[in-house]
Amino acid sequence: MTARFGDGTTSSSDGIRFGMAASNLNARYLPRYFGRRQGVTLYNHVNNRGEQYWIDVINCLMRESTYVLDGLLYQDASLIKEHYTDTGGFTELIFGLFSMLGFRFAPRLRDLGDQTLYRAQKGADYGALAPVLKKDIREGLIVSQWDDLNRLAASLKDGLVRPSLVVSKLQAMQRQNPLQQAIQELGRIAKTWHILEYIDDEQLRRRVLVGLNKGETLHSMARAVSFGRQGRFADRGYEAQLNRASALSLVLNAMVVWNTRYFEQAKAKLEKQGHPVQENVWQHLSPILWEHIHLVGSYHFTDIQFEGEFRPLREYEEILSRGDKADKKSQGQTPSAEEIMDGETDEANRVGSAVQLALLQESEDI
Repeated sequence: MTARFGDGTTSSSDGIRFGMAASNLNARYLPRYFGRRQGVTLYNHVNNRGEQYWIDVINCLMRESTYVLDGLLYQDASLIKEHYTDTGGFTELIFGLFSMLGFRFAPRLRDLGDQTLYRAQKGADYGALAPVLKKDIREGLIVSQWDDLNRLAASLKDGLVRPSLVVSKLQAMQRQNPLQQAIQELGRIAKTWHILEYIDDEQLRRRVLVGLNKGETLHSMARAVSFGRQGRFADRGYEAQLNRASALSLVLNAMVVWNTRYFEQAKAKLEKQGHPVQENVWQHLSPILWEHIHLVGSYHFTDIQFEGEFRPLREYEEILSRGDKADKKSQGQTPSAEEIMDGETDEANRVGSAVQLALLQESEDI
C-alpha cells in the first residue's frame, strides 16, 4: 500500500519554527515568528510517501540551505533521486554540491525573473535563449579544481564530514577559496538548466508543488500534535531538544502508518462492495491526515469492537447511493436530474474522497 502513494525517491525539506519557553544557546530572537520570545527551527525532510525520514534542530537565523544535504546523506531510508525546497533552501553552492553528489535539485524559486542565467561556453550561439543568458561560466576554474571537487564529493558520500559544516565553511570563504568558487560555477550551470526546464516542463512544476505541499501538510499536523506547553520547547540543551523533535517525528510517522493500514482496509472494503479503486487514484491521496484522530479530550479504551486487528470501517453513503443509481439504470429506470449531475463528477475525485475520508474510523471511536 505504501508504494501506491509514491516510490519514495523524491522528497522535500522545509523548516517549522517553535518558540522556546526558556532561553538557551541554540535559540534566537525572530520577532516575525516568536514576538518577544526566542525560538528554534525544526528542519525536516519528507518523501513522497508521507514519511518524515529526517529531522534536526537548527538555529532559526541560519539559512536552511545549509542543512539540506544532511538529511539526504545521513538517512538510511530509500534512495532519494530528486529533492525540492523553497527559496530558503537554495543557493548556487547547494546546486553545485547536488550536482557533484548525483542528486537532482529542484527548488521553487521566488522572483524567478530576477535570477541570472549563464552561458556554458562564451561566444556559442544559443539561438532564442541568447537574450536571457547574461553571463559566462568560468570553465577553467572548474577544470583546475576538478580533483578537489571529486575528493570533497567522496568525503561527503562516505560520511567523513557533515555536509552542513562544509557548507557553512565554504559560505564563509566566498571570493577567497578557489574550491568554493568552482562549486559555485558548477552550481550556476545546474541552476540555469533547472530554471529553463522548470519554465518549460509543466510536470516538473507539478512535482515540485506537490512535494512542497506534503511538507506543509506535515507541518500543520505537527502543530496540531505538539500542543503541550503551548507548543513551545522547554528544553535548554541541544540533545534534549533533538530528543523532543525526534519524539514528535515518531508520533507523526506512527499516524502516517496507522492511516496507511486503514487505507488498505478501505480499499479491500470497496473492492468487496464491487467498487475497486483505480491505481491512478492513489497518487492524489495522502496518508498525512489527522482530522479523524482525537488529540485532546477523553480517550476510551473499553468496549472496542475489532475486525481482526482493525476497528470496523464506516460505510460511505455516497458509494451506496451510486450503487442505487447504477441499479436504476440496469432496471431501465430514469435517474433524476440531480442524480445525473452527480454522476458527472470526476470519478477519481469521488473514489478518492471515499477512500481518504469516509471509510476512516469515526472520530469519537479513536
